[in-house]
Amino acid sequence: MKYPKGHEFEIRAIRPSQIVCDPLYQRPLDQQRVDQIVREFDGDLFNEPKVSWRDGKYWVFNGQHSIAAWRSIHDGQDKLVLCKVYKGMTWLDECEAFIKQNGLSKDPTTNEKLRAAFNSKNPDVMDMVEKANLAGFVVDFRLNKTPTRIVATGALLRAYKALGSEAFLDMLTAIKEAWYGDMDAVSVQILSGMTMFYRTYFGNFDREKLVASLKKTQPAKIIRDGKSYSHRPNTYTREIVKAYNAKRRYKLDENKL
Repeated sequence: MKYPKGHEFEIRAIRPSQIVCDPLYQRPLDQQRVDQIVREFDGDLFNEPKVSWRDGKYWVFNGQHSIAAWRSIHDGQDKLVLCKVYKGMTWLDECEAFIKQNGLSKDPTTNEKLRAAFNSKNPDVMDMVEKANLAGFVVDFRLNKTPTRIVATGALLRAYKALGSEAFLDMLTAIKEAWYGDMDAVSVQILSGMTMFYRTYFGNFDREKLVASLKKTQPAKIIRDGKSYSHRPNTYTREIVKAYNAKRRYKLDENKL
């Protein structure tokens, strides 16, 4: 049988101890997910883990939680498990297959997909990370929040795709100049609000005045006030526009939002 890209595979019984994970594209093992699979285990519905035979090893790219559950069900014994074994895949093929995997298995989070895409040298994701670094932020796809680490990577990628490289860097630099050190400054709400602001008004606002205006308010206030008008579209952007327009003779047109 053949994989869509032409890679052949066969069903083979393998001992779990022979199967390895590549941390550059695999997500960390989630023990709660493993426990759930064990509780709900049905041998008739158990999907064969997908592994790649490469460099003399079996690399799992879909099913590491199933393998861990299989070992748990068998009291830690190294019992043979049926796997789909693919031949001829490169590391990049495995990485791409991990990113695209879907179906009945638990989808990787956006952060996990982007980490895999970065490690596979996806040009957009690499440029996004580079621009964030130039602006003074860290994007390393870890989820522990710090004032300089951006963990809202899904919102960050949407900003990059919506604005393009130049405006994206300008936006992040403006956020740094206004709010550097405030963890709310790189939240989903603020990144989304600033993205729409830049997308709507880029080239038609005074950047220095924008930064000065944002310094006078706090990201937490923008988030709080935006949530209170959740029935309106682009609420966080509207709060940013309000901050910019305050006490200004020439105001941005809120009706554009």
